[in-house]
Amino acid sequence: MNNRYRALVIFTVTFALVYNFSLWYASQLSDVSSVILSVEKHIPFLPWTIVPYLSSGAFFWITFSLLKNNDQLEVFLKRVLFMTVAAGLIFVAAPLKYAYLRPEIENPLYRGLFWLLEGVDDPYNQSPSLHVAFSFAFWTVFREVKSRWRPLIAVWLAMVALSTLTTYQHHLIDVFTGSILAHFTFLLFPSGPVQNSSRNLHTANFFYLGAWCTLGGAFVLADYLSPNWISLLVPSTLLFLLGLLFQLRLLGYIRRQTIRVNNVRER
Repeated sequence: MNNRYRALVIFTVTFALVYNFSLWYASQLSDVSSVILSVEKHIPFLPWTIVPYLSSGAFFWITFSLLKNNDQLEVFLKRVLFMTVAAGLIFVAAPLKYAYLRPEIENPLYRGLFWLLEGVDDPYNQSPSLHVAFSFAFWTVFREVKSRWRPLIAVWLAMVALSTLTTYQHHLIDVFTGSILAHFTFLLFPSGPVQNSSRNLHTANFFYLGAWCTLGGAFVLADYLSPNWISLLVPSTLLFLLGLLFQLRLLGYIRRQTIRVNNVRER
């Protein structure tokens, strides 16, 4: 069997066992709580976003088929397996339930897609959102693909992650924790030796992890302690910016340009 398909089978079996066991476990409990932030009352229900939400499964087939290098395949498999098992342990240790009722869906196509979703999934396995974590994992593969469709794929994966909110499938805290899980995983299993070209990306993931922790903390603390904690949005924005600069390798360029300007002035 091809290594890529073997890896896909390993992941599929692991995911099915972990995810379904944690769903069953939570469904047996008499009381499962929910974590809802006040800002969520402004999130609209958009039935059409069930399409990007359900496309996550197809991305696994496409992503595994793109991994022709065994080293890349091994790293990706380790990442998605770790995300699955780590999330499964959290689902069992601290189960959460989605609390909102979906509005009536008029469009028969979207209603049918939601019916399919409800047939295989229950309102448990909330935090961290694996849809969000997997979207980040998919992008680590697609960002290396040289194609004119790459920007469109990036937008679509962002829609996959955001659709967890607009399909009324996940709460906001699940998005934060899913993002934290993703970048923690990237640090645990780097894409290559943390040196030379990989060093910037590894450093970027440190900043992204800090940014998501700070962003999530800002909303949670503002909701449960004091609105003043929302000021943490400023450092989280700076951390995201630093992460982006490292990922795009722009800090070295900016440093070189600054040195060049200073040399010109000295002359």
